[in-house]
Amino acid sequence: MPSVRGHLLGALLLLAPLSSAAPSRRAPKHATIVNRQWSNATYDFIIAGAGIAGLTLADRLTEDPNISVLVIEAGPFDWGQEGILVPGSYQPWWFFWPNLVTVPQEGLNNREIGAIAGQVVGGGSTINAMVYVRGDTSDYDDWGSLQEKPNMSWQKMLPYFLKSENFTAPDARFAAQNNITWNPAVRGSSGPLQYTYPPHSYPGGENWWNAANAVGLPAVEDPLAGNKAGVFAMPSVMDARTMTRSYAKINHYDRVSQARPNYHILPSNMVSRVIFKGNCKTVKGVEYLPTAGGDVVTAFATKEVIIAAGGFNTPKILQLSGVGPKPLLDKFGIKVISNLPGVGQNLQDQPTLTVPYTFTANAEPNTDSLVNNATYAAEQRALYETEKKGAFTVISTLGTNIAGVTLKAATPDFLDIISTARAANPADSLPADVDPTVLAGYTAQREAILSQYENGKSSVGNIHWGTGNNALVYHLKPLSRGSVNIVSTDPLANPAIDFRTATDPTDQAVYTALLRKNRELFATPEMQVFGPSEASPFAEAQTDEEIYALLRDQINPSNAHQCCTAAMLPRSLGGVVSAEQKVYGVGGLRVADISFWPFQTGGSPTGTMYAAAERLADMIKADHGISRN
Repeated sequence: MPSVRGHLLGALLLLAPLSSAAPSRRAPKHATIVNRQWSNATYDFIIAGAGIAGLTLADRLTEDPNISVLVIEAGPFDWGQEGILVPGSYQPWWFFWPNLVTVPQEGLNNREIGAIAGQVVGGGSTINAMVYVRGDTSDYDDWGSLQEKPNMSWQKMLPYFLKSENFTAPDARFAAQNNITWNPAVRGSSGPLQYTYPPHSYPGGENWWNAANAVGLPAVEDPLAGNKAGVFAMPSVMDARTMTRSYAKINHYDRVSQARPNYHILPSNMVSRVIFKGNCKTVKGVEYLPTAGGDVVTAFATKEVIIAAGGFNTPKILQLSGVGPKPLLDKFGIKVISNLPGVGQNLQDQPTLTVPYTFTANAEPNTDSLVNNATYAAEQRALYETEKKGAFTVISTLGTNIAGVTLKAATPDFLDIISTARAANPADSLPADVDPTVLAGYTAQREAILSQYENGKSSVGNIHWGTGNNALVYHLKPLSRGSVNIVSTDPLANPAIDFRTATDPTDQAVYTALLRKNRELFATPEMQVFGPSEASPFAEAQTDEEIYALLRDQINPSNAHQCCTAAMLPRSLGGVVSAEQKVYGVGGLRVADISFWPFQTGGSPTGTMYAAAERLADMIKADHGISRN
């Protein structure tokens, strides 16, 4: 694959967008990395953010050669370094958004904690841990049930999952030996996103799998079929031919770049705000500036501006544009274009807990061996280079198995937890000054999530052991809600991030149940052969009260899955966008990224974002009479 650095040197030309309003210039024969020379240029669509949503939309919209698209991305292109491409060499921090730190977290002993978001072409798909797991059926059905005009469900999303992906089945013998099963009917075979299963397993993984079965976590036939309660092998977003990362830049830019002169990307620049026509509320274009700082310039959109800047930056752009809570905008002297109290509210993530272990006789090799055993690492790297097999096909520090845990499977007290949560006043879980519409939306979400807790099918958490010295416990469906709000009118200033993790007491009870389930699994004979012991401070926490104290000190509020800050809900429920993801109160503006989710899914975001962007592309094409493939 040609290096992006070489592409940049060869393609950073002073080329005009393909629009009748743009200066006349010979059109390039391929997609173009543009620079800022052409301020005041005009496109049909401008997309703020080059993550999964932004690049998928740009790809699909430019299938029509008469449609021009500009994508403005705050980060650079990666240059094909192995820390991004090679799973076993995973080192993503080159492209972390700088200086993202929360405000003191009330529910976590007032700790200020770093947060992760991608600042790179490809967004989170460039830096994530390559896990490909969809949400549960109930997630998409419940998203739809919350809408005034339901058009979202598992059945409506499934065709877009299939369209977005290309699954390569693993070797049959390897699959049989490693409990890998799937249903071909729910696996796509011709989409841009490549995924498969790593052709490697660590010896301790079989023990962990059997231990999970022993504590009531059955094998899942296919975790992508809408129900993954139980234990399963994790699919990974990588190209089975090269065993390297498959991500949005490759799937939705590189793949089409040689044939799309109407597809432009401007890297290392940040949209500062959306601008509107005169005194009306119809989008005119955007202002943007270099991410490193510099002059603000303008680009114009004749059809739509689409915000796809992520769970933190999408609400920031909207607020700076005059779209958001009026009290916040008034505080900074920003003219209110659309008073939407929900912009920046409803922040959610999937909090993580890293449980340290010591072992008297752990299986060798394990995930730590790549770091601790130079001979083993060299052997495995040679195997990867020559045969595309071995430990380097697995993301560093992760194993290949994971368990989805329902609340019913986590604790026999699950009905008591649900009953206590239902008896509580939802308003007690939000700040005292919450807008009534946001409270109404939270109340509706809360009941949907509690129903999922109750149904015995939807995963509320994950537990995972990579085979090394740590286990991971994830809370997938928290009831706590946070916020993202601007702190100034400076577009380069990061917003105030407040996850408010564990401020709802139900979350503490659920997390305690998940931690105890992990302990139950490690107490089985299958795991005891390795002599595991929880290290301090976990070993000392035994009562519920001691565990609650531990959680406040140990939980990381983010798994880099921050979402839901421009929610697809009715306006009366604090919603920001309609079922078509159009921003309320303005014309020509949509939100495309993970911000539009009403609440978290029971999976990782990747698969849902590819499918949701494919779905949105079809809606946009229908609205504008653009041909659909």
